[in-house]
Amino acid sequence: MDHNPKSLFRLIEKDKLVRIIETFTKATDITIDINDDMGFPVVQHDYFYGFCRSIRSEESGLKRCIDSNAQLGFNTVEEGKSCMGKCHVGVMLMSVPIIVDGQFYGSITCGQMHLEKPQAQELTDMLHATADLNLDPEHLSQTFKEIQVISMDKCLAAGGLIQFVVSYIVELIYRAKIQEELSQEKLKAAEDARIIVELEHTLHKAELKNLQAQIKPHFLFNTLNTIISLVTLGENEKGLNTLFAVSNLLRRTIDQPEELVSLSEELHYIESYLLIQKNRFGTRLEVFIDVPDDLQTIQLPFLSLQPLVENACIHGLEPKEGIGHLWIKGCKVSNGVIISVIDDGVGMPYHYATIDLSRDQPIISGIGLRNVHKRLGLQFGKEYGVKLLPERGLTTVSLLVPQQED
Repeated sequence: MDHNPKSLFRLIEKDKLVRIIETFTKATDITIDINDDMGFPVVQHDYFYGFCRSIRSEESGLKRCIDSNAQLGFNTVEEGKSCMGKCHVGVMLMSVPIIVDGQFYGSITCGQMHLEKPQAQELTDMLHATADLNLDPEHLSQTFKEIQVISMDKCLAAGGLIQFVVSYIVELIYRAKIQEELSQEKLKAAEDARIIVELEHTLHKAELKNLQAQIKPHFLFNTLNTIISLVTLGENEKGLNTLFAVSNLLRRTIDQPEELVSLSEELHYIESYLLIQKNRFGTRLEVFIDVPDDLQTIQLPFLSLQPLVENACIHGLEPKEGIGHLWIKGCKVSNGVIISVIDDGVGMPYHYATIDLSRDQPIISGIGLRNVHKRLGLQFGKEYGVKLLPERGLTTVSLLVPQQED
């Protein structure tokens, strides 16, 4: 439960509080201020009259009035009951606390009254206290004496009445807010449960689709042809390394027990995949991996990075004549970690627009990137996912994931 008094008072319509103050003033000739826990008035109103209105017409006078109300309000908390005292110019004040479930939310200050007719010394003290306000002393003296004199019993009864009304309203708002927060918590729990179910279902489907996208029959067929060619050319060691790489890919893809893996593990998988590609490309493929050590432990869904590398090799670098370059880079940004796969191949069509992660728009390219984007969004939130940046000479495809604490 948020115990911020200001946030609670904001839930009460200001015109209703002003109406309460107006009605109370007309019924009792006692004007009140409803103050927050710091002593500041919750609403401004114009129901002070005569002497108090004159004092409050000056900025420094108003500040002293607010300070007097605040101090008396704090006294009510310390003593746990209504308190009486005089303001900075000698007018009687009574303050009653607004407390709900033991939490102090503010105070109600009743003012503009005397318990007995002021004497000459009190007039002198008042004029001395207000001398710097540049107000007409004669008018102040006259209006000071005109402030109503009420009995202690009436003062206490009036204070008790307004305390009951305002505290009752605050408590109603407080209870309603508790119920609202409980309802929101239940809705969030239900939504979290739904997301978890959807995530498990999507991850399962994504794993199957990734198996189809990464270990395709034609990919295995081409790899086997590469191995046969290497052996035929007498490059047995390369052929054996390629076979080991394919075996490692198959084993890790099928036996991977966890949905999340470290970036280091994902890069090991990528290295096995790139070994096969290097044997296919020969000297036409150069790879550079630049990922800082402190990013190696971040977690991401298994097979998140490999589809980016495969797209770069097959669609960007394979059609290119001459040597192609592939970079894998990692860096921290303000909202997480970016892992980028960059190639200087033939590029992608420009109608593959840059993905706007603030919108739930589909990725135009193939099934691999679409699955990765969806999985990252479900795992970490909609602000994370895949971003495409086609530009002249280089194509950059990046993963944005959160920066996780060790």
